[in-house]
Amino acid sequence: MAERASLDVAKLPRLPRDWSYEALEDLLEPSGISYGIVQPGSPDPDGIPIVRVKDLKGGRVVQDDPLQVSSEIEEKYARTRLRGGEVLISLVGSVGETAVAAEALSGWNVARAIGVLRVSHKVSAKWLKTCLSADVAQQYMHTRLNTTVQATLNLRDVRRIPVVMPPDSERAAIAGVLGALDDKIEANQAVATTIEALLRSWYDLFGVRASRTVRIDDLGHLIRDTVKPDGLSGVEPYIGLEHMPRKSIWLHAWGQASEVGSTKTSFDSGDILFGKLRPYFRKVGLAQVAGICSTDILVVRARKADSRAWLLLALSSDEVIEHATGRSDGTRMPRAKWSDLAEFKIPFPDAEALARFEAVASPLVERAELAGAESRTLAALRDSLLPQLMSGKLRVRDAERIVEDAL
Repeated sequence: MAERASLDVAKLPRLPRDWSYEALEDLLEPSGISYGIVQPGSPDPDGIPIVRVKDLKGGRVVQDDPLQVSSEIEEKYARTRLRGGEVLISLVGSVGETAVAAEALSGWNVARAIGVLRVSHKVSAKWLKTCLSADVAQQYMHTRLNTTVQATLNLRDVRRIPVVMPPDSERAAIAGVLGALDDKIEANQAVATTIEALLRSWYDLFGVRASRTVRIDDLGHLIRDTVKPDGLSGVEPYIGLEHMPRKSIWLHAWGQASEVGSTKTSFDSGDILFGKLRPYFRKVGLAQVAGICSTDILVVRARKADSRAWLLLALSSDEVIEHATGRSDGTRMPRAKWSDLAEFKIPFPDAEALARFEAVASPLVERAELAGAESRTLAALRDSLLPQLMSGKLRVRDAERIVEDAL
């Protein structure tokens, strides 16, 4: 009873009868909370990969480009070495982002800005992640941030995060409903990844057989249409470099124009966006909506619709990325120039071969875009159901019907 009183339960939203709040630390293993490597040192290509805040996206850990630290440094932080199954939470910057460490992360470690929560037998890692994403926990965290330099959440406050605990059966049912949505979103991501691999294989195959080369600007041209903040309504889709995944041509996420305060570049659905800042990050993708983007992104429009997929795969190819990186200006913040990209020559099939390629590529691109659109809808549904289920205002059986209709 004393533990719950320390949570100031009277100040928390009321819960249904038989539900309770537990302090986060009471649901963890002994000494089950800590933060990671304080000073990772210089990147070590043969070292141990670590999870940073930027790697937590959409409730999962993006593993495509981790920072690697020397084994000597990592050995000092064995307490946060991952086994798989831990809940990870961001403590600095974008505070409150969470993910469950997959088994594939076993042996990895984390940065100082990530908290590692080792869950006890009292609760599942999925449930804890769900609770940390809910309004009660998020509001608790954001009212306790130290913002003197950068938003930071101290471990002593993390320990006292209130976790909603329905009866076991209710908890399992809620987790099942939300998990069904997460599973479908994960399946859609796998579909998109597989499709990109297939497209890349077809591009390589047709490229090897091509008997000619063309300049990139023979297939596409740079769009320079700019717009100032006062010319925006605020609801237009906005894509910054932070919205563009590395090594993926699918742009499934974006913000809103209300987030911007400077001149941006406009783009149309079907345009190709090429991140020119640090081009070796390989941020190249196909716009699925019309909107505005950062001026650190080049907007390239295909001259003909039947060569759009080929141009997309060319701009995201190893050869073009290496060329752009080698020609970039700047040491700390290298930027690629359109003039250097435009002159680069790429293989290009004849009309008959291009038609065959397009017949394969077009439906695959459409399928990946549909998967992304469905995932955005399901994520929005999950986010709307979460606070209602976690407060007990929505019965699980009603949520199950909503989810069944959506799936």
